[in-house]
Amino acid sequence: MPIALEIATILAMSMVKFFFSPMLAHQLGYSFLETLLFTSTGGCLGTLVFYRLSGWLMRRSRLRRLHREIAEMHGGAPVRGRRVFTRTNRFIVRVKRGHGMHGLAMITPPLISIPIGSILAAKYFHHDRRTLPTLLSSVVIWSVVLTAAWTWVL
Repeated sequence: MPIALEIATILAMSMVKFFFSPMLAHQLGYSFLETLLFTSTGGCLGTLVFYRLSGWLMRRSRLRRLHREIAEMHGGAPVRGRRVFTRTNRFIVRVKRGHGMHGLAMITPPLISIPIGSILAAKYFHHDRRTLPTLLSSVVIWSVVLTAAWTWVL
């Protein structure tokens, strides 16, 4: 695989599912510092992209929900069922209420994906100017931790 494609793959994986990207980079033969650089860059890019897109995604979701409700009011079949609270949803709500923005930022890269964590942070903490720097620093911290862990394990 060409080097540019390998790096692009590591960056893309870091943007979406951060936890496994240091393992991929390490298995492709990159050094600790290269892995750290690629995963941090990809994770930060993913955070920036999804944090900025979250306003558009939330508006689109709200419009779809309104269209569904209007269709239901005018004789359409109800498409909405009971809301399902999974274990993951409960965990995220507990972290948000108990630990706030810092708790959400710390569980975003390793446990929930960067896109979901960035969108949730923008939804609940958009008013706080420290949200984006907190998310980005969390990505860098987890990049160091996971790169060191995968280097030590493998």
